[in-house]
Amino acid sequence: MQTLVTPEAALSTVLAQVSVLGSEKLPHKVVLGRTLAQDVVSEIPLPPFDNSAMDGYAVIAADLTSANETTPATLALVETIGAGDVARHEVTSGQCLKIMTGAPLPVGVDAIVMREATRPNGENVEFLSPATRGDHIRRAGSDVERGETVLRAGDVVGAAQWAMLASLGAAHVEVFQRPRVGIITTGAELVAVDVPLLPGQIHDSNSFALRALAENCGASVADFRHCGDSTTEFEEILCEVCAMCDVVITSGGVSAGDFDPVRDVLRDRAEVHFWKIAMKPGKPVMFAHFEGKPVFGLPGNPVSVMVAFEEFARPALLKMGGRRAWKRMEVPVRLQSPLRSPAGKTEFVRALVRSENGSWSASISGDQGSGRLSTMTRANALLVVPPATTFVAAGETVMARLIDCPEIE
Repeated sequence: MQTLVTPEAALSTVLAQVSVLGSEKLPHKVVLGRTLAQDVVSEIPLPPFDNSAMDGYAVIAADLTSANETTPATLALVETIGAGDVARHEVTSGQCLKIMTGAPLPVGVDAIVMREATRPNGENVEFLSPATRGDHIRRAGSDVERGETVLRAGDVVGAAQWAMLASLGAAHVEVFQRPRVGIITTGAELVAVDVPLLPGQIHDSNSFALRALAENCGASVADFRHCGDSTTEFEEILCEVCAMCDVVITSGGVSAGDFDPVRDVLRDRAEVHFWKIAMKPGKPVMFAHFEGKPVFGLPGNPVSVMVAFEEFARPALLKMGGRRAWKRMEVPVRLQSPLRSPAGKTEFVRALVRSENGSWSASISGDQGSGRLSTMTRANALLVVPPATTFVAAGETVMARLIDCPEIE
């Protein structure tokens, strides 16, 4: 009888059996969404020079000590400087410069006064309130100091990281290679999305789910195949896909039926690390190495495919792609309705989690059958029900794994 492994043991095995890929140096313009392979240390301060934080006037604060609306302080306007300009004059007592946001701070100046607190008067400017040294000045290095580690290896280049790299003048960036994923769906009943259904046929949805899930992990889908229920055909396809990919993910054909080619080929020709997990949905999951490549044999039912990918293939792809963070955020949630769960298995229940009045609540998204793909479209979390728990009453608390949130370390 096949021994079931726990989800925790299965994940530990997966992470121990996959390795981080190599890195490559790419132009800045193409690294959005990639994972940094090196720490990024700033070679310049940000901002690189003292500058004005707003449109206004550059002054010596001591000139405005007694300024108010009744008796304004009047200073001579000697120059106007915009962003990208450098002042030609050194400001001395009794003088001011008109300055725009981002313009370098002129020599002699120690404060910026916003335009709203001034009144033009010919070649002079009247100041209607006092100023304090440092007002509205952005000092060099106040955001990032020279030599500071700004980004870390394993960080994903999102919008803020991409902008920061540009600010630092990082024209080329060292990033991890993207895992090349091969997807193989099995089943003689599957047909393409644009093919009219005949009796007994269904459209292949798993290929789209797996492609989206893999790409959301930063991987690239390098090959996609479909085969029927022939062991010989599947073995030929698997050999071809392994030759061009870093990891292979299959759906269907991995259970205990008469037409399960994935199970037969991996069991006979691969190094199988585990087969069948004490979980619901997604029990018949096989993880193996075939010709040196990790292979995830996932079930055929759509929800089982997505949950098994979430729990095992996703962390593997993130590790292979150099990600430092791969865990999902978990929060305690209060159930809106009662929940029954099978003994001896960890159940992952599709649910919609909301924040209400400072706490979290969860509504089960529908019937939990593994073929109910509609329940995944209404879910943003998986409730994790331990194997010893068979019933949770409405109002009681369980842990929810948020599948729509960024990963954490």
